[in-house]
Amino acid sequence: MRTRLAVLAVHALVAAGCAAPPPAPNSPSLAKETSTTGALLPTAMVTTLAGERTELGRVIEGRVALVSFWATWCDSCMKEQGALNRLAKRTAGRPDALVIGVAVGETPKTVDAFARTHDLAFTQVVDEEFLLADALGQRRVPATLVVDRSGRVVYRGEALDEGSLAAFRKALGDAL
Repeated sequence: MRTRLAVLAVHALVAAGCAAPPPAPNSPSLAKETSTTGALLPTAMVTTLAGERTELGRVIEGRVALVSFWATWCDSCMKEQGALNRLAKRTAGRPDALVIGVAVGETPKTVDAFARTHDLAFTQVVDEEFLLADALGQRRVPATLVVDRSGRVVYRGEALDEGSLAAFRKALGDAL
């Protein structure tokens, strides 16, 4: 019951666009909250649109990834979908690059329908219970991560911007 209440509280905070309060000093999730750039991507489970449970690192599979945390109700997230689609199309022929969306607090069915309706051209996974978001200490959407080939988070930011694109190019070792 306590876990379910905590999940509901996080849902409410994300929906309101607010940062969550810091965990209590003796909280087991304190280490998750202090995750920094350079740390390995957490092993928290996500769900593919086909309903398979997996780790995000297994989806990325040694590629450089630009990871966009988003939600279907987030207007700011919708504004960057076109740019993410264009980036995904530019990198589609590259075996070493991936653009991936992580929909938080959503069901795979909802995200799949949304992705089809809005012609999202990049890979999507779902973090329905905020397991990955919590492990990263990521409490707001939109948010952008860049993960290098070794699975390390080399960039953390908010909305997709020139900084995140520059980090993606740098991790790839070229100008795209």
